[in-house]
Amino acid sequence: MRTSTSLLLAVLPLSLSCVAHAEETNKGVELAFMPTTMDVTLLNDGGKFVTVDLKTIAKGEKCRLEKDAVVMKVGAGAIPGTVRVRYAAPQFNHGGCPFMTEFELSEADYNSGRAAFTAKAEDASKVIDNMTKKLGDKWHGIAAQKQNQ
Repeated sequence: MRTSTSLLLAVLPLSLSCVAHAEETNKGVELAFMPTTMDVTLLNDGGKFVTVDLKTIAKGEKCRLEKDAVVMKVGAGAIPGTVRVRYAAPQFNHGGCPFMTEFELSEADYNSGRAAFTAKAEDASKVIDNMTKKLGDKWHGIAAQKQNQ
């Protein structure tokens, strides 16, 4: 269930044309899945507040991110061979990382998570393309109606 929720939160916005257009104009935005469950070190200045646990995690403390959590690439890591990323989804479980936590992943881990995310996004795109083909003119009518609202 957790994987399905993460996937839905990550892939659903990609199906919307406005988000797809925004990603086309800003090629620097990259999303990926966490390749494994692991403890990460918070790099945010001043720490972050965890709403679910009602506590603050200070910079340098550890929190736990689950496999398939959605992360966004922020830039190069401080250590060669690492990538700085930000947790890009809200935390619904106790003991996890707060929303917008920044931390570093090895390039290998990031590339693995990026490949998994890209594969799921391509699969979702194919499903959407098939649905639009099956719906035909009905789909175009629905899309036009949404734009006029």
